[in-house]
Amino acid sequence: MKNNKKIYEGEDAIRSFLLPKNFGMTSIVELPSTLNPFKKDKVRIFVKLVHSAPLGNIKSLPSYVMLSKIPKKKLSKIKNLVEYSSGNTALSLTILSQYFGIDKMHAIITPDVPEHKKKMLRLVGTNLLISHGPACPDVFADEGGVYEAKMLGGKPGWHNLNQYVNPGNIKSSEEYIGKELWHQFGDKLSVFISSIGTAGTITGAGSYLKKKKPGIKVVGAAIKTGYSIPGPRSEEAIPKLGINWKKIVDKVIPIASRPAFEKSLELVRRGLFVGPSTGMQLAATLEVLREYKKRNKLKELKNKDGEIICCFLACDSMAPYLDDYFENLPEKFFPKVKDL
Repeated sequence: MKNNKKIYEGEDAIRSFLLPKNFGMTSIVELPSTLNPFKKDKVRIFVKLVHSAPLGNIKSLPSYVMLSKIPKKKLSKIKNLVEYSSGNTALSLTILSQYFGIDKMHAIITPDVPEHKKKMLRLVGTNLLISHGPACPDVFADEGGVYEAKMLGGKPGWHNLNQYVNPGNIKSSEEYIGKELWHQFGDKLSVFISSIGTAGTITGAGSYLKKKKPGIKVVGAAIKTGYSIPGPRSEEAIPKLGINWKKIVDKVIPIASRPAFEKSLELVRRGLFVGPSTGMQLAATLEVLREYKKRNKLKELKNKDGEIICCFLACDSMAPYLDDYFENLPEKFFPKVKDL
């Protein structure tokens, strides 16, 4: 590979391209005042485009790190990988596992997974296994997809990474999100916002940032009870997670479906092609700022330059969720189709 020209060559060129450390830091973009109603309060809001990494989603990072942590002696015996995931983790593991000599990736999903998500996974070569357990199981329970993946992973020739407790999940976010954010912002960063799915991202990146700047605020976005947003977990499900996010997260903001899709749509139409979980994080960012302003405490967030710098993450694009936008937003949000 020639780093200066971004050329990947040779038999291992694709693997080199997919290696997280080779593609460099992902970009950070500031939002305009049309998306930042707190601009006059010296608030600056940024989004880190993690989805610009290879495979187009944030889960490519922990997927590669988790695979790379499998001991070589054990790796040589694995023919089947299995994980409880219906989204980006399953997709990323399907692609990346072949570069570790693993023949097949099996994703355990529940019957409620939309047809377009099933097609996406089948398109990249994922084998689907349907679990009839709870959709958001307790990761330590003896039922549901997480448990079933662990059981299958114990069979000869099979392996379950279990992203819900795997240390590589946290480690990847320390390295490729937390460390990068510190390099890009330093101690000027005031608030870090992330949605909570497995909690690996917010725990890894948040813990790194808090080591560097203990006073930084780490905010988690969870799905408000009764609503659905692809990817993250609901506010009643996050206490069941296996990663101890509570020691890092200062506040959890529950977000309903409509603001998540609405904010995502606003970003998309300005040229940032991001999904609903990214819109959810923008909605959570604005909610936190509203709360601080209402209590006249915005000044507590100011950095040494007198500014409040907030940064959230773009986890994936809107492409896998096109139907969901039309289901969650009124028709008035979309241009009409007319006959000539």
